[in-house]
Amino acid sequence: MVAGQNVDTQQNADMYCALYGEYYPDNQYFIQGAPPEMCPAHVCAMQSEFGPVTVPMVSTNSSPPIAMPVQVPPGHVVQQIVDESGTLRHVILSPQHPAGLVPLTSHNPQHYGAGPGNSTNQPQQAFYQGLPAGFPASHFHSNIPPGHPGPSPTRLGHSPPLNQVYYKDERTKRQYIKLKTKHQAKQKLDSMQKDLVNGLRRPSAKDKDMNSVGTSEDGEESSIPDEEDSVQIIADFLSSVQAPTVSELSSRSALLQWAPPAKPSEASNADSPEIDVGDLRYEVLLSDKSKEMKFKSIYSGSSLSCRIRDLRPGQEYSVCLQVHYDELQGAATDPLKFTTPPCEPDQPQPPKLHQRQKTSLQLKWSTVNDNGSHITNYILEYDEGKGGEFVEFHRGRVKQYTLHKLQPATPYQFRLAAINEIGKSAYSDAITYATCNNPPSKPPPAALVEASINSLHLQWNRRPIDDEFTLQMNDARTNYRPVYNGRETYCICSGLSNFTEYKFRLRAENDGGQSPWSDEVTYMTLPDRPREPSKPVVKGRIHAHSFKLKWEPPNYTGGAEITEYILEVNSGSGYDVVYTGNETEAVCDKLTPGTTYQLRASCISAGGRSNYSNPCTVTTDAIAPGQCAAPKLHGKPKANSITIRWCEPDYNGGAPVLEYEVELAGPPEYVRNLVHKNKETECTATNLSPGCEYAFTVRAVNRIGPGQWSDQLKVTSGAAPPDVPSPLKTACKSPFHIAVDWEEPPSNGAPIQEYKLEVSTNNSEDFHLVYQGPDNYHDVKGLNPFTTYYFRVQACNSAGCSLFSPIAAMLTPAAPPSTITTLRSESTPTSITLNWNPPADNGSDISHYNIEIGDKVIVTDGADTKYHLDNLQPETTYKIKIQAVNAIGTGSLSSTLRVATLKLPPAPPKLECIGIGHNYLKLKWGDGKNVDYTHYLIEMENTRSHEFQCVYKGTALTYKVNKLHELTTYRFKICASNDAGIGDFSDIYEFTTSIAPPAIIKQPKLVEVDQTSCVIEWMPSKNSFLDPIIFQIQVTRIKDQTFKETYKGADTKYSIENLEPGVEYSARVCPIRLTPNGELMGPYSPLLHFSTLVAEPTRPDVIGKLNYWPDKTLIELANDRYMQWRLLRGGRGG
Repeated sequence: MVAGQNVDTQQNADMYCALYGEYYPDNQYFIQGAPPEMCPAHVCAMQSEFGPVTVPMVSTNSSPPIAMPVQVPPGHVVQQIVDESGTLRHVILSPQHPAGLVPLTSHNPQHYGAGPGNSTNQPQQAFYQGLPAGFPASHFHSNIPPGHPGPSPTRLGHSPPLNQVYYKDERTKRQYIKLKTKHQAKQKLDSMQKDLVNGLRRPSAKDKDMNSVGTSEDGEESSIPDEEDSVQIIADFLSSVQAPTVSELSSRSALLQWAPPAKPSEASNADSPEIDVGDLRYEVLLSDKSKEMKFKSIYSGSSLSCRIRDLRPGQEYSVCLQVHYDELQGAATDPLKFTTPPCEPDQPQPPKLHQRQKTSLQLKWSTVNDNGSHITNYILEYDEGKGGEFVEFHRGRVKQYTLHKLQPATPYQFRLAAINEIGKSAYSDAITYATCNNPPSKPPPAALVEASINSLHLQWNRRPIDDEFTLQMNDARTNYRPVYNGRETYCICSGLSNFTEYKFRLRAENDGGQSPWSDEVTYMTLPDRPREPSKPVVKGRIHAHSFKLKWEPPNYTGGAEITEYILEVNSGSGYDVVYTGNETEAVCDKLTPGTTYQLRASCISAGGRSNYSNPCTVTTDAIAPGQCAAPKLHGKPKANSITIRWCEPDYNGGAPVLEYEVELAGPPEYVRNLVHKNKETECTATNLSPGCEYAFTVRAVNRIGPGQWSDQLKVTSGAAPPDVPSPLKTACKSPFHIAVDWEEPPSNGAPIQEYKLEVSTNNSEDFHLVYQGPDNYHDVKGLNPFTTYYFRVQACNSAGCSLFSPIAAMLTPAAPPSTITTLRSESTPTSITLNWNPPADNGSDISHYNIEIGDKVIVTDGADTKYHLDNLQPETTYKIKIQAVNAIGTGSLSSTLRVATLKLPPAPPKLECIGIGHNYLKLKWGDGKNVDYTHYLIEMENTRSHEFQCVYKGTALTYKVNKLHELTTYRFKICASNDAGIGDFSDIYEFTTSIAPPAIIKQPKLVEVDQTSCVIEWMPSKNSFLDPIIFQIQVTRIKDQTFKETYKGADTKYSIENLEPGVEYSARVCPIRLTPNGELMGPYSPLLHFSTLVAEPTRPDVIGKLNYWPDKTLIELANDRYMQWRLLRGGRGG
């Protein structure tokens, strides 16, 4: 159940509150004011500052425990509880009861009384009295005999909770002082007006306490009698609340309402703290009849109403109310009982199949929750095996039924409903059961889908009459045994032997029995692939370019002969096939000297290819390294040094290169000298002359010896970089243009090839290149106005670049603002709002903006970057440009922004009703086609809640509202919407449905027929209205087709007289609804065709002819056209 809080009764707004816990289980108590985590058990160990500690006593020997003297800490008392036999059951250790504090007995009896002595002559034990208010009292079994006068313990149970006794221990005093301080602080704002009596200040309760008693050692008030009276007054006030009232009661919900407690009179309230009703908290406790008056808290809050939901129909509930104020609480009200009204039963579960045969099905179903009203009947319907509408075939109170005369192997759909005095439940979900079938015929054998080494995958076809299959297998060792039984059409037989034949046969089953076995089929598993050959080994001597290998065949061939061996070699780039054949040795040639090779072997049989053998590693003999490529210059030649690099030789001869030798030849004698001998592939020749040509050669050396010298590299040493250029000369041509020139510095032996001019805006190292070329001047363009630029230049030749020249600075003048690049807009039907980012002001602040819209120019007030254009035309496109203005001049216009205002929302169309029925209304609106794809929204007023609800939303111009009631007026309204928005709703239109005609009845049945009359009967139609129904019968001769009325009345059976013998007739029945405004005819039933009997001849041969069909009745003979023809011909064989 869910409880709801009624925050505002005028708006009927419910706020639901979550519950904690379920109904308290047996042997537990409802704890008033305690948090959920408090233990609700009979004997509950709580914190030491709240109450006693209870220790259960259990004996470890054969003698029971008995009471004995116990030493306890100072300030505590011990209580020993014994049962009727004198056995010690509990020892209670609790703080000593404060002196002078007595329990208040004006509301409730004490929680615990003193137990009398028992048979062991033990002294009377005092039970603990001092639990604080709001906490549960521990329960003890007392030894008081029946009828013994003594204090009454608190009633054990759950509903309603009794008032708590408020004891003044130390914790209660602190709670009261805290509560009183809060009241005084709340009353401080208006204390001057309330405390003035005849111009004099009235003494407060605190002043009285200070004057009479004084203060205690810890500064708290210690007037115990006054404090107890105040707490008692608050408890009386909280307990004065009246029981809640129940309104808006339905089958599954109820609304509870209550009033706050009545305030005491001025005389009785003079010395008590004032309580604000808004600070009170109300707790609603609920119980039902099945819970044996065990209450559950379902709501706690400050509202004066609570809506309870998820109640059970036809159930009696009890509810009581309890008021809380801070940590204090009053007594709960007397339980208020109410009973929810019953309703229709719950939806039943689908019926279950109990037994089935070829022509009958027996169904059973379980009891349905009646929701407070006994179930009178169960309705069982089925679809007659046609998959169409459901037909009722059973109505009664029993919960099983057997349906006979069904078709074999036919599925039927069933559904169930329950009826009580309130109404009929919803139908259960439809469920399908089928009657039994005939046994299947002999199936075709299973086919092989896939064969493997140890499995065979078989598959077969399912026929409509097959339900389950049994597959059996036979091998050479065993007879037929089942390997599969189920509904699937395939089976994978695993765990078989490789390369072995197996026989299979198949049988089908259904409800009717088993089929004969299929023909036998034989299938064979595949052979297994062989294992790997042995590891290859070298046979003979290893040469620089070839060697010979051999290996052993595998020890397991998989059942088939080895047809081929494959040898693969890997030199570092992957395995390649070097031999295929049936021999177990091979020669590997055309190898590279000094190279390590890995070789592996595999074999192939009819079962597949084996795994690879373990690899064998072989290294060929090495030779001297190959010739190195000509060395290459590394970097630019310097004036005194040249650095060269070279690559390793393409072939190292099969052994690692140990070192490289470099020889240098140069002026003046061009003699080759060794300048490098180590493993590095880079060499720097120093102490060279600038501008001279030198030749370098290199060769590699391994453990076998040196290789050939490489081709020569001829290099000319370089020159020195130029000197530093002279200071720059700058001239400002415009705010965006500065001209820079400089003089050519000394070149230092090589002509100057280019200059590099760099610029910066912050006189730091953050320079970037703006010019690189042979000229000694440059125009720097594209600069920013009112900006300081710093320039420097360096000269470069073939030897390198000089240092940078001294830095030169130049400030550009201010300029008009830049162009606005980011322009945004927002449109409405009559206005446009423009937004843009401010452009660069170029050294002068922007004063305003010019907005050009068409031929009109608008000047803004100030430098605001937002402007609103109003009084515009809807659905109109405007061209807008904006430019910024400062003290220097006007900036450029921005790019054109095309903005279109939106169109107005459409007006609602006229709503018309073009079709009226008893259960539908067809509505139409708009003219022609919806070319603009306007969306329409139609709302209909709910006849019960009187709220409009959406029934259609789309672009169509017509809509049919179905599932309506006859002769009922419905109210509609419509609105249209498009990209411009949603238009207003139209006025309310009212349309009324027509009256419903009676439903069609089934074809009437012929009961009796003779020569001049017949008797027909029919079933009445099912209708939802209460008006009476009469029936009209029309009869015609088949050859005339002129219907004449023969009967009009309320009976469902009629005898038609004055017919002609031997004539074919057609009859139909029409239901007529008798309304206050007249008769309303329904549709005619299907035609009933019948023939009257032919006049009986007096000749004896006619009787003989009739005896020829002894199994036909007289009516069947009369309706049989062939019989009439045979009788008229006067012969049996005619």
